[in-house]
Amino acid sequence: MSILVINVGSSSVKVGLFGAADAEEFVDELPTGIFADDAGGALAKLLAAAGAGPIQGVGHRVVHGGARFRTACRIDDSVVGEIESLSPLAPLHNPAAVAGIRWARQRWAHVPQVAVFDTAFHSGMPPEATTYAVPAAWREAGVRRYGFHGISHQYVMERVARSLATEASALRIVSCHLGNGASICAIQGGASIDTSMGMTPLEGLVMGSRPGDLDPAIAPHVHRALGLGFEAIEEVLYRQCGLAALSRHGEDMRKVEAAAASGDADASRALALYAYRARKYIGAYAAAMGGIDVLAFTGGVGENSAPMRERICDRFGYLGLALDRGANADLRLRAFESGQVQHRDSRVRVMVLRAREQWMIAREVRAVLATKEEAPWTT
Repeated sequence: MSILVINVGSSSVKVGLFGAADAEEFVDELPTGIFADDAGGALAKLLAAAGAGPIQGVGHRVVHGGARFRTACRIDDSVVGEIESLSPLAPLHNPAAVAGIRWARQRWAHVPQVAVFDTAFHSGMPPEATTYAVPAAWREAGVRRYGFHGISHQYVMERVARSLATEASALRIVSCHLGNGASICAIQGGASIDTSMGMTPLEGLVMGSRPGDLDPAIAPHVHRALGLGFEAIEEVLYRQCGLAALSRHGEDMRKVEAAAASGDADASRALALYAYRARKYIGAYAAAMGGIDVLAFTGGVGENSAPMRERICDRFGYLGLALDRGANADLRLRAFESGQVQHRDSRVRVMVLRAREQWMIAREVRAVLATKEEAPWTT
């Protein structure tokens, strides 16, 4: 069975092909907006150039599944409508995912399509993690913590457990997915118990173009002081904050690190703030779980930036965590490899893994297509 995966992120669209052996035949990474701009023509050309055979299933990463979608499910018109209705909660992601879904359903009208949700892994978090202290009417309107990057955090949990030949249920893992979008997840007992992103992907860490945690009074203050409407404020929060706002070098971590290395003070401060926010969440989740067995890094920054991993791991001696700076700097990963970069005396394992969201999505597609259920979501 040949599975096509369409993974719409905040800064790119990743596509992958998976054959019967589950080996990924990577196609390419495309700019966001391709489905709106050229009706998917760029993707169609790539698939043709890659010699893709008959597609037997298509998997779509959907960032926000709301409270309804707690598992992957087959896509029909009602599912598309529900995903689209959640777009205000993930404006960088859900509209693009819907565009990709519509294009794929039109191109492969008789091929089953499956939605795989970033929120699903977090759907069992306890009330103390999901509940905001807001009026009941707000909570009834859906105001709660959902969490994101669940596909990646679930992969981290499973791969860490397999690498250590240990049941996931026996581990306390803090998973750091650091990329243009970034989040940290506390995993205990084989499940997500808390995560840094909230009702939307804005909350939590400093990201490429998003600010992370903010005092909620900032929005009305900016409205009154600068005359910005709430739509304009939302646009700024999603696209003009984070690293892009803190330095002159945009949201690309590589450029910011290069600028800092050449003496740019603003870039250095941006990196310090990025690492500080991550350390705060790691420390909070250590408290929530009563300690950490594994600190794991994944995502574009988590996998590839040894300096940022070192900055984040600094000052965790009280947890018994000691980084091997040489092993951290020299680490190179391929395919499903995971590396350990802790010092031999460290009580906490520090692991680095390549993100494998496409592979996880393809696996979910196969699982859904193996069942007869049309829409395995909660009522």
